[in-house]
Amino acid sequence: MTFSPSCIVLNGSSRAFGNTKTLLNKMIQVLEEPFSSEIPIVDLCTLNITPYDYLGRNTGDDFFPLIQRCLKNFETIVFATPIYWYTVSAYIKIFLDRFTDVITLYKDLNEKLEGKKISLIVNFEGMHQETLRSVEENINSIFIHFCRYLKMQYKGAYFAHINLCISDQEKVRRLFS
Repeated sequence: MTFSPSCIVLNGSSRAFGNTKTLLNKMIQVLEEPFSSEIPIVDLCTLNITPYDYLGRNTGDDFFPLIQRCLKNFETIVFATPIYWYTVSAYIKIFLDRFTDVITLYKDLNEKLEGKKISLIVNFEGMHQETLRSVEENINSIFIHFCRYLKMQYKGAYFAHINLCISDQEKVRRLFS
């Protein structure tokens, strides 16, 4: 019997092998086999995904094949991002903006969004607790409203300092399921 993972991870870091990938690898180790070795991680920085364009001139980039793969093969999309200037990375923001194409250009995919699950992994360095709480609220708000609008399920976020161990293993398992 072959195992098919129920989630895909979209790494929004500007570095494919940076701190966000290190954190993802730590988290995936928490999962048991066969989950830990089968979860695909897509590094958005290696793809050509251009910003949303009202005229639809970007339909030949890598967004459509990736979103099609996500919606066809996986129940959960896990977004992973470092905190850049108090919010998600540009790669994640551009990817989220491109869901407008799903609503307007690829309407057949729109109904496939309903019920899909979204999780978020966020890593950070050197933030004061007060600043981190504000950033957490802001980032969670983005995904709560995004999911509500698209009738998707927001499973929550895991905010972790890159130097810390994974303390809530059960939460990690829920976010990847």
